[in-house]
Amino acid sequence: MKRIFLLILVLLVGCTHKPDDAPIQEQPGWTSGTLSNGLRYHIYPNNKEAVALRMYVHAGSVNETDEQKGYAHFLEHMAFNGSRNFSSNDVVDLFEHSGLTFGADINAYTSYYETVYKLDLPDTKQVDNGIRWMRDIADGLNLSSSEIEKEKGVIKGEMRRSRPENKSLSEKYYDHLIKGTPLEDLDPLGTTESVSSATSDSIRAFYKSWYQPQLTEIVVTGAITAQQGKAMIEQHFGSWEASSDVEIEGRDITQLKPVDFVEEIGEYDFPSLTILIDQSDAAIKTRDQLYEFWLDDVVQQLIWQRLDAELNKAALPVQSLYSSSYYINYRRYSLLSLGFVETEREKAQRLFTNTLASLRDYGVTNTELEAAIAYYHQQLTTVDQQYEQLTAVDIAESRVDSITLNEPIQSKQDYQQSLEGFVEYASSERVNAHLKQMLSQDYTVILGAADAERISPLMATLPKVKASLAESGTKPLAMTETIQELAAPGGNGKIVSEISMENGFTVWTLSNGIEVWFERDEKAGESTRLVYSSLGGKAALAPNLFAASHVAINTVNRSGIGDFDGASFDSYLRRNNIEVYPFVGFTDHGLELGAPKDKLADTLNTIYNIATNVNVSERQLQVVSKETIENINNYMATPIGKWTKAINHNSYLPDSFHYSVSSPDISLVTAEQIKEVHHELFAKNRNNKLVIVADLDAGTVREMVRHYIGSIPLEPAASPSFNPGYILEPKPRIDLAIYNEPNTYYIARFTNPQLPPSNLQSVFMDDMIQRLISKRLTEHIREDLGLDYAPDSYATSIDGEPSSDWLVEAQVAPSDIRKVEVAVDKVIDELVKGVSQSDVEMVAKQLSVALQPLDEDIIQRSWFYARYLVHGYGVDALKDIEGTTQSITQEAMNQRIGQLFGVDSIKTKYVLSPKGE
Repeated sequence: MKRIFLLILVLLVGCTHKPDDAPIQEQPGWTSGTLSNGLRYHIYPNNKEAVALRMYVHAGSVNETDEQKGYAHFLEHMAFNGSRNFSSNDVVDLFEHSGLTFGADINAYTSYYETVYKLDLPDTKQVDNGIRWMRDIADGLNLSSSEIEKEKGVIKGEMRRSRPENKSLSEKYYDHLIKGTPLEDLDPLGTTESVSSATSDSIRAFYKSWYQPQLTEIVVTGAITAQQGKAMIEQHFGSWEASSDVEIEGRDITQLKPVDFVEEIGEYDFPSLTILIDQSDAAIKTRDQLYEFWLDDVVQQLIWQRLDAELNKAALPVQSLYSSSYYINYRRYSLLSLGFVETEREKAQRLFTNTLASLRDYGVTNTELEAAIAYYHQQLTTVDQQYEQLTAVDIAESRVDSITLNEPIQSKQDYQQSLEGFVEYASSERVNAHLKQMLSQDYTVILGAADAERISPLMATLPKVKASLAESGTKPLAMTETIQELAAPGGNGKIVSEISMENGFTVWTLSNGIEVWFERDEKAGESTRLVYSSLGGKAALAPNLFAASHVAINTVNRSGIGDFDGASFDSYLRRNNIEVYPFVGFTDHGLELGAPKDKLADTLNTIYNIATNVNVSERQLQVVSKETIENINNYMATPIGKWTKAINHNSYLPDSFHYSVSSPDISLVTAEQIKEVHHELFAKNRNNKLVIVADLDAGTVREMVRHYIGSIPLEPAASPSFNPGYILEPKPRIDLAIYNEPNTYYIARFTNPQLPPSNLQSVFMDDMIQRLISKRLTEHIREDLGLDYAPDSYATSIDGEPSSDWLVEAQVAPSDIRKVEVAVDKVIDELVKGVSQSDVEMVAKQLSVALQPLDEDIIQRSWFYARYLVHGYGVDALKDIEGTTQSITQEAMNQRIGQLFGVDSIKTKYVLSPKGE
């Protein structure tokens, strides 16, 4: 009996892989310690070139008095405005000349409980200066009265941008949750009154109270040894003396209690039904908690899959569908939400509640589970790759998160063991039990009302909604397991030529004219990335098909491929871990794809089927058209929508492929037009390219490409005209006083419709010019004048178009509109007068640093390859980014700036101001 009992016990243990409360094991390699003054440090060396620095101060808005609202955030801003070793803005200028970009690489944030400063360096050359700057933040900020006064305008600009008066439903719900709690008055930005009344002395008082070594942690990751990092930290921070004995205290996290809520939606929202299910604390410290988090994720995926399938089957138009984890104040929830138009509320809510009840009572099929769990199998096969690709920034951010949540950074070995256990543990029985448990526990209902008049009637329906969820679920009519496969090509293409390039590519030209560029990359590990694209996009279509191109992708997504309907095709892709992202741009179109490398044949077959075998359901087209029309109408009813339309119609001729599509245009789209769009874009050869990046043998890839991609039937076609159709004499200025926020938008637009299409050099120069303009806007409009938080400039020019198009944007107080107009004109006029060699070298370095991650990121790299190949720029520049940037001369830059913003450009101005202004 004893032997039988032990055998049963062993079998049970071997089969269940039950998680336990064993703690998550920390990633080895970290060196942590504490200086004699109480400052803690964390150092993680790796063999990559970059270095990431973080200064984590355990002080935020929770430490403010009633008179100090927003001071922690104000102080964060002042770290960039002069200190013991760096004069005003010199810190930004110093690091920008090292290749960094303010905002992207040099930044900070303030929260309820902490303030964190970030500096991401491309190499070790400025590490000492970076540590020196952070040491200045500790107790060496100048906090001069003049800088304080200028920064008030910047912070008020941040308030205007980030705190709209017309709040979204989620913002209204959060405000409702924190009402009457200590969090109600804890807004890190503070109030307009508190910011306006701040002085050098009052900010300094907060500074001296809370910036203490024992409240501070320094993080250093990247190309620096533990000994070097520790020595620099001790050298710079060892002399920092505490001026008070305040200590880090355990966070008194306010426990929010979700309650049912009915409220009018925001102007960009749609009426909705949301269910919020409380799960657990956000921190994950044990294997058991990790399994629970993963099970929740799997269940949320299954709910999304089933809801999407039922909505597809019912051909019910919806505006949004969510099933995911949602975090509120350090606690995790499951959020299940459906958005719709008000006329569809009853049908949508009934389908939503019926589907959840059915899932709760009858569970999911093995096929559905296989699709949901496939992601975790893929994660398990790519553990080494995931950890090898972590950058210094990734690692530094993981330590910041670890400090914030008080949770460990999981080691690779522990992560791998956890995944191995989970994929065995997550059986159909356990997942269905977890699904039942999740949908049976207490929940909160949030109803988004279309307008204020519907709030009371909707509140009266809450009991009905809950009763509907409590009803017994209906067993699905078909729970049978059907495994479908995509149709394979009937014929075989041919390889016309094969070239092994010096830059590492193998290039095959296929008999149908497609060029395949394959790059073998060991860093890709178990993953592959593909981009199939060509010239064309909307420009390749007749004007009567422009509207159809807006609904074509979603119509095919819902209609499916071959024998698959939309939901079953999505399930097929999920089971095989194949990601597909179709796109239709203005001058190009195609597919971005990702998959495990052992699924490359299936991925290539997916391309073949999308190119040759799509379905277009009239029923699904009507659904997509309704959804699109509602989206357009909703956006066009907003002040921003009306302003955007005015800008568009003042810029483009009505037959331009840039001219905005209207609701009536969408309502007239037919299934035949969708088929025409597909035929025009996927059945014709306009410099078609397929880029593949993978760690595979070229010979293996060659045969797959020949069979699947070579079999795509293509007709030869000329490249279309890419003339964007600008209005050559637009109104020079449009003012709309219709905004519903106390904020004024300003845009200056510079268009030159007489330029040749972009080439490789102009593409690089435009990126560099954008960086230079943004820097000067920041210096003059933000720092010198304090008018706006984040003025910016960006090119909207499209590859292939014989023109240039630039926007300069700012948001200011209504009374400052004239000031910002003058300031923008000054920045552009000074730019046109010429830039220095130092300017060129700075932005060249910034662009080179910004593109460095392409070496590690196969997703971005494959996209860049495809774009550059399709539009004729070539890929050699991407193989020698530094050489390309350094080849751009001061003379060429000044000539390009003159073309973009000089006498030949068309200048227009657009102002959106509050009503009555």
